[in-house]
Amino acid sequence: MRSPPLLALLLALSPTPSAAVDHAKFRTCAKTGFCRRHRDAPPSRAFLIAPASLQLTPHGVLAAQLHGGPFGVPLNLTLEAYSCGVLRLRAVEASPLHGARWEAEDLLEPSLRPAALTPIDADEAAALLPPGASPLAALRAGSARAYGLSSGGGAVALVHLHPFSLELWQHGARSLHVNPAGKLYFEHHRAKDDASTPLPAAGAEDEAHGGKEIVDYGEDGLAVYADGSKQQKASEAEAPPPPAAADDSLWEESFGAHRDSKPYGPSSVGMDIRFDGFTHVYGLAEHAAPMNLPSTRGEGARYAEPYRLWTLDVYDYELDSPMALYGGVPLLLAHSAASTAAALWFNPTETFIDISREQVDGVDTTSSFWMSESGVIDLMLLPGPTPADIFRQYAALTGVTPLPPRFALGYHQCRWNYNDEADVRYVHGQFEALDIPYDVLWLDIEHTDGKRYFTWDKFKFPHPKELQEELALTGRKMVTIVDPHIKKDSGYKVYQEAHEKGLFIQTRDGAELDGWCWPGASAYLDFTSPEVREWWAGRFAYDEYEGSTPTLYTWNDMNEPSVFNGPEVSMDKDAKSLAGVEHREWHNLYGMYMQQATAEGLLKRNPEQDKRPFVLSRSFYAGSQRWGAIWTGDNACLWSHLEAASPMLLTLGLCGITFSGADVGGFLGKGGGYGDPDAELFTRWFQAGAYQPFFRGHAHHDSKRREPWTFDDLTTVRLREVAKQRYQLLAYWYTLFYEAEMTGMPTMRPLWVEFPADVKTFDMDKQFMSGPAFLVKPITSQGATSTSVYFPGAGTKWYDAVDGTPYTGGSEPTVSAPIDKLPVFQRGGTIVPRQMRLRRASSLMGADPFTLVVAPDASGAANGTLFLDAGDGYAYRRGEHAYMAYSYAAATLRASRRSGSGAYAPPNVLERVELLGVGVPSRVVLRHAAGEEALGFTLNAESGRLVVRKPAVKMAADDWQIELIYA
Repeated sequence: MRSPPLLALLLALSPTPSAAVDHAKFRTCAKTGFCRRHRDAPPSRAFLIAPASLQLTPHGVLAAQLHGGPFGVPLNLTLEAYSCGVLRLRAVEASPLHGARWEAEDLLEPSLRPAALTPIDADEAAALLPPGASPLAALRAGSARAYGLSSGGGAVALVHLHPFSLELWQHGARSLHVNPAGKLYFEHHRAKDDASTPLPAAGAEDEAHGGKEIVDYGEDGLAVYADGSKQQKASEAEAPPPPAAADDSLWEESFGAHRDSKPYGPSSVGMDIRFDGFTHVYGLAEHAAPMNLPSTRGEGARYAEPYRLWTLDVYDYELDSPMALYGGVPLLLAHSAASTAAALWFNPTETFIDISREQVDGVDTTSSFWMSESGVIDLMLLPGPTPADIFRQYAALTGVTPLPPRFALGYHQCRWNYNDEADVRYVHGQFEALDIPYDVLWLDIEHTDGKRYFTWDKFKFPHPKELQEELALTGRKMVTIVDPHIKKDSGYKVYQEAHEKGLFIQTRDGAELDGWCWPGASAYLDFTSPEVREWWAGRFAYDEYEGSTPTLYTWNDMNEPSVFNGPEVSMDKDAKSLAGVEHREWHNLYGMYMQQATAEGLLKRNPEQDKRPFVLSRSFYAGSQRWGAIWTGDNACLWSHLEAASPMLLTLGLCGITFSGADVGGFLGKGGGYGDPDAELFTRWFQAGAYQPFFRGHAHHDSKRREPWTFDDLTTVRLREVAKQRYQLLAYWYTLFYEAEMTGMPTMRPLWVEFPADVKTFDMDKQFMSGPAFLVKPITSQGATSTSVYFPGAGTKWYDAVDGTPYTGGSEPTVSAPIDKLPVFQRGGTIVPRQMRLRRASSLMGADPFTLVVAPDASGAANGTLFLDAGDGYAYRRGEHAYMAYSYAAATLRASRRSGSGAYAPPNVLERVELLGVGVPSRVVLRHAAGEEALGFTLNAESGRLVVRKPAVKMAADDWQIELIYA
């Protein structure tokens, strides 16, 4: 047991339970040197491109040199395109003092293919741009250059030379404008006695050109003035920089008792990016903010602070805030009724983003200003123009969510902590006795031997293998937590081996970093190192992780990283990786790299078995979707947090993190200074979670027990019915995740993704789509028994998923929502597969029959898909699957195989067809290779469904059709 003095110290250092976030622990822009310097800086000298420096390589990459700027230090600029349609702009120092800045080399997908840029003259551009467009004048004057994207479908990139900016035009409209306000800056590395200032108080382009009007830039790089005179090349005409500004944050910075030594001095970068024609922007996960991100500057600004991306352990985070949270994806999407576009600011250092909205030349615009502490300017422009195009382009850059094992889509039961083996058996037994399906039982930190991960408390969990095997006999799995803080104990094998191999992050002075977390004094592995990740993956081998079995999976928590005695409950920025790179450069990547190493460990432990990993992580970055699931962290047991879950999860999905969820019931109950959930709140949260991608109940150890049977008998019955709904639709969710792997489409979607031209949906984040078929409106107000629902898509038919009541797109009626009903509606034009037999776990459903629920659109047609495979392993990538399409038209239901080997023949049969909104036929006929036969049918008045009974054809066969005949 922990000694009383150590316990007292840990309690003092650890996040303090309260009813509000402790703002004193976290920095704001005003308390952050680089953000303070740049957010309100006056205009500085513009960057210019000398035309003579422009070169188009044989591979179609544009290279140029930027001159001018606030410091007069040249930058090398490149512009390249990818076959997915993305345009990439990079700027780095031309002659860096300390060599090239650190960049992660393994973040982009290795399959990303380049495409060539091709020069376009003014006459060619005139055919692609609207008549009278301002770029045409710039092209003809020689002050701009235009390039076509061979993969861009008519997209045009326009590079302005003086001052430098970049426009992206597509289908005759400008969607993205880079550096339109001239806010590009790049604090070059310098010697400490260098007089260069990070941001001169004065000095516009006038300083370099004496206030003369530039009418052209000749091919020789000389500025040509209205009076006919010329000026020498910008690189030779730079005015000397003004004296350094007084700012104590340049070479050293403190926050509280923590000092950041900044050995390389100021090194921040920034740029403004404007979305023309857009008033709605989304992304920047993770913040507890509305999905349509409110402005932080200008008229109507909702927040005074910019959005911050710096992965942090924020205990009891507040809602409606731009504060940084556990993850940081620097992706900003813009959507209008005409198109969708996005920008990925590919910089993992601390980043602040301001958002403002205004009209420019009569056009509504949204501007973003990106400020990063270090790194380089690496900007990806995603032209869209449809939401599906954006998701495809982003997936091409950062990867997709691989198909998870089927069990991971079931219900997960967790608590900090289940006490011992007897407690686990009790919880499992109650699920069994009460016929409540679930798939995974979780153990938090108390299952370990003194917070030593990869170990078990030998008194509480003396027989972990046997316990897992008992669960496995009923189809269940177990998850244990493995955090990044490694207890500093020479008798602890994991620590001692990593210590001897030198695998831990170091202090600025080269010593092993000593931080405090749950075990007390802890060291932190350097997950930025491939060698360390490989070593970590080896810890999951069955002979290394004693007591583990093939049905044990992993939860990575506290991996922002959380350091209780560090600045902002994290690590000193001047701590170093094994490669000598400062923590400031890779902080936002730490959690993703840990999750990657863990997922690779679960793969590596099964060389003879074909099994997919399942890893849940709290921290994440762009690309984390490749390694597992994410949850929204320490939410609270409050109605407001239930309401906030939807916009947070929708934003995660828009940022590629589609396998995500929020703790059902709220993690922080009594342990966070709140009460515990009553039956109503828990029921409403359970209902919402059943229609979200990751479905887990979790609770603080000081909270009352809140398993589905702990309220009252009636609530237990209700929760069982909700769990049944989830499992009936498990094949639908599984198909959505297969399609997410193929296309990058999120599984939980904002309404505007499915209805991109319906302007009323653009702000809606309290209702959402589960895939293309279901509209869901969670009840998030205490005592509510009805709610208004907006049905998008004028002319679209909608049907209540339970009673079949029809609704029409474009309407917003009030619908009934008693405590035992979640408002869920099936979209007209869809076919949804369901498995109606109640099973204890997903693994027992593999051979079960299906019901197809057909909801015709206004024309009487509908379509749907179903993916069938073994539920685990990678044989599906070798063709051992059946990806089926079902269509209904002219009163006939047909099946066809989209992909998969014809030799793969799963046993599942079609036992029933339910049709919504159709008349009663005179007869129903099944036609197949052996002939035809009449099928029985009835009209279910309660659900408004025509039920066709027992076709008994194979779901994966395509040699049958079911015809409704109307005499």
